[in-house]
Amino acid sequence: MKNKFLFVLLLLISISVVSFCSTFFYVKYNKEEVAEANMLVLTSCNPVYLATVNVVGDIDGITVENLSQPTTGCLHDYTLTTEDMKNLASADVLVVNGGGMEGYLEDVIAAYPNLTIIDTFEAVEDTYPIIAEEEHEDEHEEEHVHGEEEEEHHHHGEFNSHIWMSEDIYSGQIIAIAEGLAGIDEGHAKEFKANANNFNDIMKSHIDKSGLDEILAGENVAILHEAFAYTAQSLGANVVATMDLDEERQVSAGEVSSFIDTINKNNVKVVFAEYDYGHAMGKLIEEQTDAKVVYLETLVHGTYDEDDYITVLSKNYALIQNSL
Repeated sequence: MKNKFLFVLLLLISISVVSFCSTFFYVKYNKEEVAEANMLVLTSCNPVYLATVNVVGDIDGITVENLSQPTTGCLHDYTLTTEDMKNLASADVLVVNGGGMEGYLEDVIAAYPNLTIIDTFEAVEDTYPIIAEEEHEDEHEEEHVHGEEEEEHHHHGEFNSHIWMSEDIYSGQIIAIAEGLAGIDEGHAKEFKANANNFNDIMKSHIDKSGLDEILAGENVAILHEAFAYTAQSLGANVVATMDLDEERQVSAGEVSSFIDTINKNNVKVVFAEYDYGHAMGKLIEEQTDAKVVYLETLVHGTYDEDDYITVLSKNYALIQNSL
């Protein structure tokens, strides 16, 4: 009787162990299967990330991550990290701004030939008003002194690639991302396009220019960062002087004098600048001209909040409005 009880107990224990193991491996297998089915979408910079997360929305099975950190300075000179390379190796899609903004893009294409790349600049350049990039006086000097290698470092491309600063062009980038993802994941094509259209509608209704496009239409402005050429374009203003400042830009006394003279001669009332690189020059401009310097954001920095684009552009326009 005792042996029979022991046999039944061992049998029950064996059944429990087998059931537990079966359940464990079944769950593990299904989790791995789901993980393999997920699509990893990488983005190259904060503005493109914001567009992509709004296009993807709450669609299951798609993860959106950004390569560069929101505190990155000049995106042209961003260098891929070891973590970036690992993410690229497992990514299905890389969404980029394009137009020369991502200096590492050719290396990525060579290293990951099977990676699908959605280039938003290519998608909009024939449809929207893309601004030609300004050449600086020191670029010509550097070309003669240092040759082709130095020229490549200072001159990023034929066009100004900060296209996201125009909400009209940005809306085209959003559509391009939706169409690109729809071509990869046809099962969610309608959702991508619906999300894109919805986000564009929200932008139109929530970004408040407060009549600035009427106030500044045809007026002359100056800029201390080439990204704001698109801000001026959105407001219908004429950019009569550009000084593109960043952490590496060395400005000559002659260039400063010429810039200030242009402001005075063209009755410029407002100058668009980024605080980090333009504050010192901004103080000089306000001392020597009647222009007001207003410090705006380029959206390279951010918190990765999906509403950041609308929040930042609305803040920029409010700052311009207050300066006037």
